[in-house]
Amino acid sequence: MKGRPSSGGLPDLVEPMQAAAGDPPSGGDWAVEFAWEGLRCIAYARAGRVRLLTATGRNVTPSFPELEAPLAQSAGRGGMVLDGTVVALGESGFPRRRVLQSRTSTPRPTEALVRRVPVGFLVSDVLWLDGRSTVDLPYHRRRSLLEGLGLDTTPVWSSPSFPATELGFVMVAAEQHGAEALYAKHLDKPYRPGQRSRYWLRLPVRPVRQVVVGGWSPTDPERPRSIGALLLGVHDGAGGLRYVGRAGLRSAEDRTDLAGVLPAAERSGSPFTTPLPAEVARHARWVEPRLVGRVEFSEWTSDGRLRLPTWRGLVPPEQVDEDGWADPPVPAPGTKTEDEPATVSAESPAPAAGAAHVEARRLEQHFVYNSLNTIASLVRTDPARARELLLGFADLTRAADAPADATSTLGAELGAVRAYLQLEQARFGKRLRVEVDVDPALHSAPMPPLVLLAAVRETVQQRIEPRVEGGTLAVTARAAVGGCEIVVADAGVGEPVVIAIPAS
Repeated sequence: MKGRPSSGGLPDLVEPMQAAAGDPPSGGDWAVEFAWEGLRCIAYARAGRVRLLTATGRNVTPSFPELEAPLAQSAGRGGMVLDGTVVALGESGFPRRRVLQSRTSTPRPTEALVRRVPVGFLVSDVLWLDGRSTVDLPYHRRRSLLEGLGLDTTPVWSSPSFPATELGFVMVAAEQHGAEALYAKHLDKPYRPGQRSRYWLRLPVRPVRQVVVGGWSPTDPERPRSIGALLLGVHDGAGGLRYVGRAGLRSAEDRTDLAGVLPAAERSGSPFTTPLPAEVARHARWVEPRLVGRVEFSEWTSDGRLRLPTWRGLVPPEQVDEDGWADPPVPAPGTKTEDEPATVSAESPAPAAGAAHVEARRLEQHFVYNSLNTIASLVRTDPARARELLLGFADLTRAADAPADATSTLGAELGAVRAYLQLEQARFGKRLRVEVDVDPALHSAPMPPLVLLAAVRETVQQRIEPRVEGGTLAVTARAAVGGCEIVVADAGVGEPVVIAIPAS
């Protein structure tokens, strides 16, 4: 630990430990955590004073005024030093660094900016507690101390930790959420300030998906048959090909393979039904959209493009996986992107059915982090249920990314509702009872995405959760003249929410 304790008992500086690159561990002596996108900080907290220092020692406390009071209140008499990450949620409900940039770009944000882009502090380690250093304790002891702090209230949470035996399921969830990496930490090793250790590993998460090759960009416009980058697309479900970006070729082997098939598939016009950037289309060469390949990438951009794609080769026709296609988000017209985040309150009313814009689209911070911590706690007592909830949570956050002007079905929306209610029941236990009565014949009824989920969330969060005894969430649907009618109610209490779905 660098520096001596200050007059208040806390050390002046604890340099953050650094993760090393390595292979995924196995066995019961490791734990894995999400590597959150955000600003890593060390928090020095005691009654009356909080400091937030970045990994380079820069004081960013004034940039995040909403974190000071919660950290000070949790500090206890002897104070604490915490290692964590300041995050801001993107449209997916998970932290996105681009969203946080509007907060880090100014040393003293306005009240309007604080309201528009709320932040949270996800704590992954405790380095000093009640007047004593904890860095020499093994990770499992530090983790126990962290969990004992009860950091589970907006805007400060403890980051969930999972046994490495569940790494495969956590990796799937991280990939579906667009997380950039996981951390693996050895349970028996201490925290080494300022050092990089092979007992703390960073495991990159980059999804690999199938795409269609729609053309290429020449390395030299004077030599149009030279292949510099591939123009990639995905089927849009309506017989068209949507452009999702381009991937460069890094190996001579890839260029040789493609040089043998692309010219034979060349065509005169673009196969894409969506526009390409002018600088990409200017010298593009087009091919028939029948070649399938795999591409690795970090995440989807807010406009539905691949970020940092890497070409992984062609897929033989007999090996095409119908479940392996890339599935980009499609922003609705006028929908704010992750660079222009919109704050959503849990108190937002449920929208009217058929509305083009769905209020409360984003999953709230407290729901996201409480759900993950609930799943992490179940891993120790009921691993099978924890896996089911983890994958269901990934499906739920993907559903929350659906464009507001898209069309879904009642059956699909019920799937998102069930995933949400399973998570809430895991937290509330017997306080939340659920009754769903929907005629299967209505599952194919078309409806806007998230309308039903928003009504269910409002009923649970505003009516059932505040009551000590809880309540029963009832969802019913019946055929009606001109369509169907869905009723969401806190059974026997208050007025229900009625959603009328017209026939298509």
